[in-house]
Amino acid sequence: MQEKSAVIIVAAGASRRMGRDKLWIPLAGRITLARTIDAFQNAPQIDRIIIVTSQERLTDIEQLCQQEAWDKILAIVPGGARRQDSVCQGLDTIARLQPECRWVMIHDGARPFVSGSIIEAGLQAAQHHQAAIAAVPVKDTIKQVRDGLIQDTPDRSLLWTIQTPQVFSFPLIHQAHHSPLASGDATDDALLLERLGHHVAIFPGSYTNIKITTQEDLLFAEACIKGQEV
Repeated sequence: MQEKSAVIIVAAGASRRMGRDKLWIPLAGRITLARTIDAFQNAPQIDRIIIVTSQERLTDIEQLCQQEAWDKILAIVPGGARRQDSVCQGLDTIARLQPECRWVMIHDGARPFVSGSIIEAGLQAAQHHQAAIAAVPVKDTIKQVRDGLIQDTPDRSLLWTIQTPQVFSFPLIHQAHHSPLASGDATDDALLLERLGHHVAIFPGSYTNIKITTQEDLLFAEACIKGQEV
């Protein structure tokens, strides 16, 4: 029997840097969140989709899912105060509604350019390592700065920019989110496993797999779409 896999799409952010809800901004006529969901709806490796959103957007997303008739939607649930709280809500939903799930991806709703090849690579990497996250090598030289003065120049060959999806053995990441070490803030889910002493692998992301955060990101996103249409 094929092992079950699911994705938690985190769509509960406040979009403070954008000043408006970036997930509902149209990109070439289709809203950002719909483009993100499309990627996993169309991925044969993914069996179920869980969307974690804000309380205020629950009805909007329920209506969107009905309108689009996506057939992989397992649940739409309200998020928590922090991103990791929202992810934990999604994981608990999987444990309750699809306990046979073996692999879970966690993906930012504001990353609409995740490709089928990234999804496939992530699942393969997780099956080999139990935990793997999308990443790309840093292009620029990075300086560590304090009080306006350079303190250090890390070796660029060792630095990677982390993206989503992050892909895990479902029992492993579910346990990590309920560990006492999960009480402190974690910028991503891999950090929880790192705190518990687990190794986390990386797999190739893409420089176009951007998280839409600023107005400049919107311009880049529109250019990506136009490039795909040429």
